[in-house]
Amino acid sequence: MNEMPSNHFPQDVGQKGLSFGKPVEQAYEYDLQSVLASVKPLVLKNFCSDWPVVKASTVSNEAVLDYIQNCYARVPVTTCILHPKEKGRVFYNGDFTGFNFSANLESFNTFSRMLLNETHSAQPRGVYMPSTDVAKWFPDLDKNNNAGIDYLDPIKLLWIGNKVRVAAHYDFTSNLACCLAGRRRFTLFPPEQIANLYPGPLEFAPGGQEISLVDFANPDLKSFPKFAEAMKSAEIAELEPGDALFLPGMWWHHVEGLDAVNILYTHWWRESPALLGRPSNALLHSIMSLRSLSEEQRKAWKSIFDYYVFNYEADDLNNIPVHARNMLDVPLSEEQIKQIRKILVNRLDK
Repeated sequence: MNEMPSNHFPQDVGQKGLSFGKPVEQAYEYDLQSVLASVKPLVLKNFCSDWPVVKASTVSNEAVLDYIQNCYARVPVTTCILHPKEKGRVFYNGDFTGFNFSANLESFNTFSRMLLNETHSAQPRGVYMPSTDVAKWFPDLDKNNNAGIDYLDPIKLLWIGNKVRVAAHYDFTSNLACCLAGRRRFTLFPPEQIANLYPGPLEFAPGGQEISLVDFANPDLKSFPKFAEAMKSAEIAELEPGDALFLPGMWWHHVEGLDAVNILYTHWWRESPALLGRPSNALLHSIMSLRSLSEEQRKAWKSIFDYYVFNYEADDLNNIPVHARNMLDVPLSEEQIKQIRKILVNRLDK
């Protein structure tokens, strides 16, 4: 893998005197299997530059949108609009009772016209189609624009918009994000930076996943002083059309569209069977049942979680006969998973 020179850091943030981490490593030559096993992000230069949709983007914005229109299944798409005063930032409204954008269902052709019309505006609105399932809405797109990872059974999503900024958030799944049109900047943080990123409400966020409350274009270090520490660990990548970014699960990522038309094609997959459920379910249950306990009780339960989950060692089970381990088995069988789910349902119903 060949490292490239540093990407450009966001100038408006840099002017506030924050320290930046290193750029995401870029590679022109790579083994895809090794990339997908990486525990750190990696930019794949020219990964999809030969795709027809990327070639269409080099012709014009109209050409690439026409290409996608020809893949469209004629199912209305969600279209989101931001007032110019929001400067492209997708966020909450003033009192956190809702969000700062409006959403409607439109045909893709109507959305495309709205997006292109904003390219002629001196103060453009933020216009975007949030992540949309390609299999349902654009089934023909993947035929000639395939990342070659179908064996992972990824969920494939298309995001289209102008200079919109999506607040830093994390996803449980890993992601291979392919830049089809326009330039896109990712500012990435390792999972342990969560406390320095000031996440907002759980389960009530613009994209469904909790987001950082820091405005990266204008960080308020009086309200969010620890953000300066987070920026020391930041890794920043700017994708050109045809580039891709491998993003391991749980890494925080702030995403900015840098051009009037930006198109991102993401591929999401999880490492563990879907039957195991979402780890966030365990978090919510823990918040409900543990956080209100005394400090001594919380410390005791932390030790128990460390033993059974976070610092688990196979040798700890040596004194338990194999046939008696049941839910302590690693890995769990499908039958054991179903048994645990049944126990949880029964307990939560009481």
